[in-house]
Amino acid sequence: MKCEWQWSGYPMIGRRGIILDLHDLHDAWPDLLHEAGINVLGIHNWSGSNQFSEKIDEIAAYVHSPEGSQWMNRLQRLGIEVEYELHAMSWLLPRDLYSRYPEWFRMDEHGNRTPSANLCPSHEDALEMIRGNAVRLARLLPPTTERYYMWQDDNQPWCKCERCRSYSDSDQTLMVNNAIVEAIRTVRSDAKLSHLAYMHTLESPPQQVTPAEGIFLEIAGPIIHRHEHPNYADGSPEELSRLRDDRKFVKALERNLQVFGAEDAQALDYWLDASFFSKWKKPAGELAFHEEQTADDIQFYRDMNIDSISSFGVFLDREYFDRYGHPPVVQYGEILGRTK
Repeated sequence: MKCEWQWSGYPMIGRRGIILDLHDLHDAWPDLLHEAGINVLGIHNWSGSNQFSEKIDEIAAYVHSPEGSQWMNRLQRLGIEVEYELHAMSWLLPRDLYSRYPEWFRMDEHGNRTPSANLCPSHEDALEMIRGNAVRLARLLPPTTERYYMWQDDNQPWCKCERCRSYSDSDQTLMVNNAIVEAIRTVRSDAKLSHLAYMHTLESPPQQVTPAEGIFLEIAGPIIHRHEHPNYADGSPEELSRLRDDRKFVKALERNLQVFGAEDAQALDYWLDASFFSKWKKPAGELAFHEEQTADDIQFYRDMNIDSISSFGVFLDREYFDRYGHPPVVQYGEILGRTK
């Protein structure tokens, strides 16, 4: 029986999440998530060497191991859902197919085919391969919810071939997402799939491709803006600019919501992301958590009618806990519970 957690006297955000890498998971996490009122854990395939496909296989091996099964059962008893937020393109379309089917892969701006990122979404055989592997992945790593995340390659370019070049990165991403959601709905009829609006796909939402049934918006916070802010990464107490004051981001969010709607939309931000604050290098430095800024950001997302909010927490591994103690997960959970 699931334990139902709530902050007395405050309306609750429906989905209160955190995203951790496989190697961040250790025994302290389930009870800490429960104490914080986090009800969704996303498992991510972070890879400093861009070996995203291999990391997916690692996650699957762990989840299906006796240790992993025990860990997942513990989360279930605590009422914590598990999802898999994955950069999945190199798993769905393996790069070693390039030697046989170079036309499946994207064309760069110089007119050369390359397996380096994403694919050619105008090629039906490439999409058919992705559909088949999406079904395999949906069965290999079934979430405890109906929501799936099979993201494009991390801020990488899309195809510039004659058939694709008129489509934006967002349109090409959505072309692939539409194929994936069609496929995974043969595994689970109510399946929903994230469209990740991040960097280039955030700035310009799809204009020529319409979301298929089951596609929902996942909006990533403005990471470059924050990375460049002089006070953000070092925990300086000086005033930080508010997310709602970042007019470029607000306009981009509004444009994406016009295409996808707010229903099922998820905000994904970086408030607990030790990898971001450590410039993606280990050992991680101590997290600079800005409580007031985080509360204001979360309230902004709520004002935009977004009821699913999550933060990366990558690099909050056992070494981090040993060095700095518990990260501010409970404080983050309290903010999720008290915003109205």
